[in-house]
Amino acid sequence: MVGMLAIAAAAGWLLVFSLCAVVTRLLPRWAGAAAPWPGRAGERTALVNLTVTRGRLSGAAYPATILDLAAKGHLVITQRMPGQLWCELPVAAPADTGLAESERLLLADARRLAGRGGAPFEAVAESCASDVRGKWDPFERAVRAEGRQAGLTRPRLPVPVQAPLYIGAAVVGVLAFAAVDAVPHTSDVVAPLVAAFFAFIIPVTMVGSLSQKDRLTGRGAAVGAWAAREAADAAAGWRHLGPVPASPDELSALALAVAAGAPVALPGASPGLAAGVRPGPKTASSRQTSQTPRPAAAWSSVGGQWRLVKIGPTSYLRLHPAAWLPLAALLAVLALATSLLPSPFGELLPLLLAAGAAAAAVAGVRGLGTRLATPAEASFRGQVIARWVERRGNDDSDWDVSCIAVDDGERSWSFDVSEAAFGQLALGDTVAVRASPRTGKLLSLVPQPNVTDGGATPPGQPLRDLMAPGDLLCVTPGPPGPLLTAEEVTAAVGRPVESTAFQVGILGGVYRGEELTVSLTVAAGALGGLSSGPARRWGRPVPGIGDEAWLINRHHTVVFRVGNHTGKITVSGAASCVLPPDVLPRLATTVAGRLAASVAGHQPGGTPSPETLG
Repeated sequence: MVGMLAIAAAAGWLLVFSLCAVVTRLLPRWAGAAAPWPGRAGERTALVNLTVTRGRLSGAAYPATILDLAAKGHLVITQRMPGQLWCELPVAAPADTGLAESERLLLADARRLAGRGGAPFEAVAESCASDVRGKWDPFERAVRAEGRQAGLTRPRLPVPVQAPLYIGAAVVGVLAFAAVDAVPHTSDVVAPLVAAFFAFIIPVTMVGSLSQKDRLTGRGAAVGAWAAREAADAAAGWRHLGPVPASPDELSALALAVAAGAPVALPGASPGLAAGVRPGPKTASSRQTSQTPRPAAAWSSVGGQWRLVKIGPTSYLRLHPAAWLPLAALLAVLALATSLLPSPFGELLPLLLAAGAAAAAVAGVRGLGTRLATPAEASFRGQVIARWVERRGNDDSDWDVSCIAVDDGERSWSFDVSEAAFGQLALGDTVAVRASPRTGKLLSLVPQPNVTDGGATPPGQPLRDLMAPGDLLCVTPGPPGPLLTAEEVTAAVGRPVESTAFQVGILGGVYRGEELTVSLTVAAGALGGLSSGPARRWGRPVPGIGDEAWLINRHHTVVFRVGNHTGKITVSGAASCVLPPDVLPRLATTVAGRLAASVAGHQPGGTPSPETLG
C-alpha cells in the first residue's frame, strides 16, 4: 500500500508540474494594437529583444544596444563603406548617470575597443561571442533583471506556485523512504535514504530550473507585438545612412530592427557568425559549470588594422612525436610474428602490420624533424582577442580550465592560464608572452600598458608575470607566509604542479600536475567538525601533526586539527598510488605548523582575517 501511494504521489506531482510548464509557456493576452507605447527611443532595445524572443534573450540584443547608445550620443556610428559601419567615441559624450546597468557594461567594453581610433561595428558586436563569460553573461543577467523590474517579464513559476510543488516533492520523498523501508530483507537505512534523496532532489531541481526562466507579462507581450510590426519598416531605411554620423532617429530605427530580429544585411547584427559561438540561452555559460564555447575566430587590431584571426585549440593533448617510434617497432615485431601463421592470415596480416609500422615510423620521423626545427622558446608582444573556459577531466574528477587566445600580428596562440590570470585580462589587452612552441605551453604572461593609458606603468607598480606561482593562504601577520606553496608540493610529490586558491566558506587550494591532484582545505568551528568527526571515528591516528591527525581513505587523505581549525589534504589521480607513504604526513606537518603560528595571533574560535589570509 505504501508503494502504491508513493507511485500515485509521484505521478500526481509530475502531472501538476507538466500542467504548470505548459500553462506558463502560453503568452498572456496582449493589450492590443492601441497599447500605450513611448515611441522608438522610449524603451531600451535589449528589453525589446527580450519581449520579441519571449524571454529568451538572443545575441541580437548586444549590437542593438550599441546602436541605441549611439542614438543617445554615447557613441558615434558612421558608414565608411556601403554596408560597413564604424564605431568611434564622441568628442563630448553625455553623462552615464541615466543608463541602465546593462548599457553601462556594454558601453565600457565598447569604449575599450573603440578607444584607439575607432573599431568596426562588427568587431564591437562580435566581442560578446569572443568572450561569453566576461561580456555576454554579465550583460544577459543585467537585461533579465531589468526586464523583471520594468514589468515586462516575470518568473515562470511564482513563489505561490513553487511552494506547493516543493511540499509535494517532500511528500514524494517521504513516501519513497517508507516504501523502500517496508521491503522485506531490508535491514539497514541506507537504501531508503538513497531512494528518498533522489525522489526529493529530482523534483526540486526541476522546479528550480523552471522558476529561473522568464515569462512575458501582459505588457511585455504588447511590447513584443508592437516591435514585430514596426521592425520591418524600421529595417527598410537603414541603407540610407551616409558617411557622416547618422541621426538619432536613423540609429534608433536601425536598433529596433536589429533587436526585433528583422532581416537586416548588416555585419555584426547577428553576433557569432564568424566566431561560431551564438550568444543566447543555449550558448551562455552552463548553470552547472562555467564552461563556455571556444570561438573559431576573433577580431584583432594588432598593427593598427582590424582583421579577423582564426583561433585553434590549446595543445594540452598533443603527443610527443617520439611516441610513434615505439608503436612502429611494436607493429614490426607483430608483423614478423604473424608471418609464421598459416595462409591466408600469414600473408595478409604481416602486410597490414608492416604498412602500419612504416606509417608510424614516417609520422614519428617527420614529427621529430618538425619539433627539432621549432624553437624551444618564443617571446612576442600580442593582443588578447578571446577568452573561454573548457571542461576537462580524467577518471577521478572534472575541472574547468581557463583559456585565452593571443594574436602576435601573424597568427593566434591559444594557452591555458590560471584562474587568477584569466580574471585580470580583458579583450584588447596587450601582453608580453613567453611560450614554448614545441609544446604550446605558456611560460610567462606580463600585461603591458596600453597606449590609451599613457604607455607607462604607474609608479610603484612594476609589471608582474601572471603565470608566476603565487602563495596560497598567507596567514602570518607581518611578512606574508603561505600555508603551502606549489614549490613545496612539487618537491614532496616529485612532479611539477600548478596551484589555484578558493574561498567559499572554507579556505583552500588545489595543486594539479600530470595524473595527480593535491587539494588542501582549512575550516574553523562547525565546518571543521564535519571532517574531524568521521576521521576520529574511522581514521588511523598519526602522532606529531598538530593537536590530532588521522589517515583515512586508504591513506589518500590526512585530516588534522590545530586548535579550533581543521585541515584536510587529499591526493587523487593515477599517480597517487605510487607516492611515498610519508608525503601526506610531511605536507600536513608543514601546514599544521604554519596554521598554529597563525591561530596563536587570533582569538580562540576566530578565523584569520582576509588581510592576513591574502
